Amino acid sequence: MKKGNTTRFRLNPKKPPITDLRTFDAMSEDERHQAALSDPDCPPATKSQLARARRVPSVHALRKKLNLTQEEFARRFHLPLGTVRDWEQGAHRPDKAAQVLLAVIAKDPDAVARALES
Repeated sequence: MKKGNTTRFRLNPKKPPITDLRTFDAMSEDERHQAALSDPDCPPATKSQLARARRVPSVHALRKKLNLTQEEFARRFHLPLGTVRDWEQGAHRPDKAAQVLLAVIAKDPDAVARALES
């Protein structure tokens, strides 16, 4: 089924595509970089593109660093549990205010928890 410039297809979860990474694993870092540069469909990002890229904090990594379950993280920082789950599953990305909160939590989680208790 084709719509405009997008080709859509469904993968069969019972028969996932076979991926053989032996060739990739056998390549050196330089060979991998050269192969990426030679791909006209998806060249690697330039340094300026990476500098402009929107950075979204990894809620899962932050939560694991704090050794908290999703429920504990949500309760401690007064966040809806569903929101934390959505962020971790990639269903939604944190908005700008949430990104700021997550950045502050990453720097000093105890200060955020104390501020929210009062």
